[in-house]
Amino acid sequence: MKRYLDQRGVFGDENFDTSIHTTLQEIFSLPLAREVTAPTSADLGLDVLIPSFQSGDYWDISLGEIGFPIFWRPKVTVAFRLYYLKSKKTKLTYSVTQKLSWREYLSRLFTWRALFGFQPMFGAKDMDRLLYLACHKMLDKLRKVA
Repeated sequence: MKRYLDQRGVFGDENFDTSIHTTLQEIFSLPLAREVTAPTSADLGLDVLIPSFQSGDYWDISLGEIGFPIFWRPKVTVAFRLYYLKSKKTKLTYSVTQKLSWREYLSRLFTWRALFGFQPMFGAKDMDRLLYLACHKMLDKLRKVA
């Protein structure tokens, strides 16, 4: 539920699902595995999955005179499976979680955008940047192993 509340703003909502899907297609502009008609034993396939993501926000829950601040930073988790196309056997699985730094999060917390809630505190561009960073880490891991 928190994921959908992150996307709300007074003047407009963000659709992170669509944005992340589009960005993922841009990052991995590879042919689909099912399009390979005659795979060899050395051909590899790559499954990429976004099991979770969240935008960041801040809430203050008050119970009378006592208030509890609740913070959550933007983060994206990318998981992948590298496998042999011919045998469908898994060669490697790996997962990367990329979070916004506390420094950047706190600097954005005290902006007009965050204080008045006109738009979500973190938008699709912020999530796309985290996705790029997570995929870059993932590809570095692939280069070392494959």
